[in-house]
Amino acid sequence: MGKIFKFDKDVDTDQIIASQYLLYPTIDEMKVHTFESLDKEFAANVKPGDYVVASENFGCGSSREQAPSVLKALGVKAVIAKSFARIFYSNAINIGLPVIVCKELHDNVENGDEMELKLTEGVVSVKGRDFECTKLPAYMQGILDQGGLIASLNRENEQASGSENHENNSGNTDGQNGTTKRPMTMAEKIIAAAAGVGEVKPGDIHTVELDRLMSNDGTTHLTIDMYNKLANPQIADIDKLVWIVDHNVPCDSVKTANSHKKMRDFAKANSVKFYEGAGVCHQVMVENHVTAGELIFGADSHTCAYGALGAFGTGVGCTDYLYAMVTGHSWLLVPETLRFNLSGKLPEGVYARDLILTIIGQISANGANYKSMEFGGEGLKNLTIADRIAICNLCVEAGAKTAIMEVDDITLDYLKEHGRTPKAVMNPDADAEYAEIYDIDLSTMKPIVAKPHFVDSVVPAEECIGTHIDEAFLGSCNNGRIEDLRVGAEIIKGKKVHPLVRFLVVPASQAVYAQALEEGILKTFMDAGAIVMNPNCSVCWGSCQGVIGADEVLISTGTRNFKGRAGSPDSYVYLASAATVTASAIQGEITTADRL
Repeated sequence: MGKIFKFDKDVDTDQIIASQYLLYPTIDEMKVHTFESLDKEFAANVKPGDYVVASENFGCGSSREQAPSVLKALGVKAVIAKSFARIFYSNAINIGLPVIVCKELHDNVENGDEMELKLTEGVVSVKGRDFECTKLPAYMQGILDQGGLIASLNRENEQASGSENHENNSGNTDGQNGTTKRPMTMAEKIIAAAAGVGEVKPGDIHTVELDRLMSNDGTTHLTIDMYNKLANPQIADIDKLVWIVDHNVPCDSVKTANSHKKMRDFAKANSVKFYEGAGVCHQVMVENHVTAGELIFGADSHTCAYGALGAFGTGVGCTDYLYAMVTGHSWLLVPETLRFNLSGKLPEGVYARDLILTIIGQISANGANYKSMEFGGEGLKNLTIADRIAICNLCVEAGAKTAIMEVDDITLDYLKEHGRTPKAVMNPDADAEYAEIYDIDLSTMKPIVAKPHFVDSVVPAEECIGTHIDEAFLGSCNNGRIEDLRVGAEIIKGKKVHPLVRFLVVPASQAVYAQALEEGILKTFMDAGAIVMNPNCSVCWGSCQGVIGADEVLISTGTRNFKGRAGSPDSYVYLASAATVTASAIQGEITTADRL
């Protein structure tokens, strides 16, 4: 028997363990801060064998494996929820923490109730009543039974178990055109090629070869520690690894410096491709590495941004990452696909960020959970690569496993300009099967604001007009490209930042910074009173630059507006486009550019 600690819906990873603790050297040092913004006494009161019970979408947010790890380190026996965000779910299984779906439990128990779990039977008992739970798929149960995914790397039959094709289908594919017997979506085609099979279908589990593996300073120090504890540490293909220091650049503390040094030293000793100060990881990857048809794991939830170039990018935790790093492969559950047919053109003053926030509001923060979001249609030709990155990047905020755009001449021209060719063009078959199809007329879009504390809490920007702000942020992997800076600079040219507002402008990469410098954009911002920063994640992840205090309000082009995301748990974050953020920085309150 164990005690229940009860939480509501949409508990995010920032609330489980806040960003400012992620670069602590060990999980034991982090765990005392678990649920700090929701229950300050949780870490002190929870005992080994206790349970966390939650409502829908538990663990939404980032791919930080620290979230399930601190719960396991505190002795939590299992997390039972109505539903889970897909990265948290996978991460928990991979480290050996049971995560169980039970639709009825949350609404029929109280905080502090005693509970018994019969995991193999799929039953939990509380106050004499039994509740049936969803049993794990056999493969995932097997990972739990062996103590987690990494445990398999230290077993004598490591190579044999690693080469199994779990539930793989058979068939033929030419690997270039994606021609198959079963009509398939883009995500399905890429998985089939990576698994070496002719066709796949949603629900299959396949062993896949990875094309690239990206990791940043948010979790790599933990990956290195796990690697060094392996019985036979090895790297399957060093050329596939890309490590990028981008979250806290330059270092903000001795602990961060030590984490960066660990990452830097390992990369040098093992000849890992390494970037430091070059920019935000996803922008660096798109500029230098990603190409169409690739299957990429990134130790960051916004890896789905790579779909802008027709690649299957997905965020994973450091255990998944390490397993792929050591073996060269991993397992994937084939996702269902949501299809978005785009038509028309965005109106003047409306941007791709307004579009994707509108879509997230329409389908909800859990609406694409463990699904692929596929975009195509005539309207695609009216979206630049920067637009496509912004759209794919935010799809994880609807729970998506990946997001992917059809490959067209715009994609191919971008790749050619950057010295790359597609691995394969995997556009969907005309009669591919979709879980749902959405028709989106771009011409109907309006400026949008996502209100605190959820990305799907979207309203027309006009409904937030007049809301006081203390800080504005233009940057991040979602909206820090040259196109976004041009939009902001055009609005602020000849004007001034409001005297009571801090306006942070952070180019997404050194390449973007250099171009903005050459075009005079940075001078325009500085003349207006903005603070121009070096390329990095900055206030978007709330651990270094621009952190906001209690009762302060930030309007941001960052990726999330979770409670405490940008600093104090008593602060407020609104999400909007580069235009709305810049206009608000000038006005001192939320407004749109056309109202200045």
